[in-house]
Amino acid sequence: MDIRILFLVNRGHAGGDIYFKNLKESLESYTDIKTDLIYIPPLFEKTPFLLPFYLKFIRKINLSKYNLIHANAEFGHFFRTKGRPLFVTVHHIVFDDRYQKYTSLLQKLFHYFWIKPNLSRTLRIADRVIAVSNYTKNQTVKYFRVSPQKIEVIHNGIDIEKFKPVSNKIKNTNEIRLLFVGNLIKRKGVDLLPKIMNKLEDEYVLYYTSGLRTRNIFQHKRMFSLRKLTQEELIKEYNKCDILLLPTRLEGFGYAVAEAMACGKPVVTTNCSSLPEIVKNGENGFLCEMNNVDDFVEKIKILEGNKKLREKIGKVNRRKIVQNFSLEKMVKRYTKLYKTLIKQNESG
Repeated sequence: MDIRILFLVNRGHAGGDIYFKNLKESLESYTDIKTDLIYIPPLFEKTPFLLPFYLKFIRKINLSKYNLIHANAEFGHFFRTKGRPLFVTVHHIVFDDRYQKYTSLLQKLFHYFWIKPNLSRTLRIADRVIAVSNYTKNQTVKYFRVSPQKIEVIHNGIDIEKFKPVSNKIKNTNEIRLLFVGNLIKRKGVDLLPKIMNKLEDEYVLYYTSGLRTRNIFQHKRMFSLRKLTQEELIKEYNKCDILLLPTRLEGFGYAVAEAMACGKPVVTTNCSSLPEIVKNGENGFLCEMNNVDDFVEKIKILEGNKKLREKIGKVNRRKIVQNFSLEKMVKRYTKLYKTLIKQNESG
């Protein structure tokens, strides 16, 4: 069966972009499925009703030549094509009560009066809905009253051939190197980073990326910006660090945590959303109470003071990602679902 899939992605400069890029490349590496990926300009997040016009007359895309359309769930219903299954992915649900406390009035208006009705419509008409974690599935069912049977959980996959432990000697061996990876936004808990660093001794330093968006917001003598990194540079930074620090408030999956684990590093992150699905507290990292600066400081010091524990956790983490969160494992699940959905559609 010749299969051709079109990925239509609202570029968000976040984990969703990485997800679709990884999925496309993995399908081409591990299967004979042909794929095309189109990033939708950010303009259309505010004017999604123009998307059919944009695809047909500007990009000159014939949606009917594909066996299946796979899109982000937020505006997926605009890509509904007669005779073609619509497959959508929910990355995270921003309506979590604990997270909404940290959003502005404008964000709340956008979430509830724009995102919610569009997402609700997509979830109703989509032929298949994927959630990237059990947490995301449960939140989708809770806030949109979707049948649990309609939602399949497929955790995101990590490229274990690229994200892996490598020898990386650092000149200053007295330095305790913490690493934060992600966009510098409140959802990621970036406002907590200076507070945590202020309670750690001078030998602790924090290196942070700007994620997929370019920002540099910290003025702190022991916090250093790595700016936006290539994938190769990011892998080097994972391997340079002693501990990944992510005081996040909401994760649909948790790419940074899984990538650091694949590189054999211990993680200190928040006991919230999807993260307990990847990290078991005290076994392969630490889960801290949300917003509890002292808790993060305490767990960082436990790891720093025990090199053997860091090494043990690093080995456990590498093994866990290889066994449970590889790209190959993810692609097998998607391929089976794609083929089943296409076959059902063709048989009427």
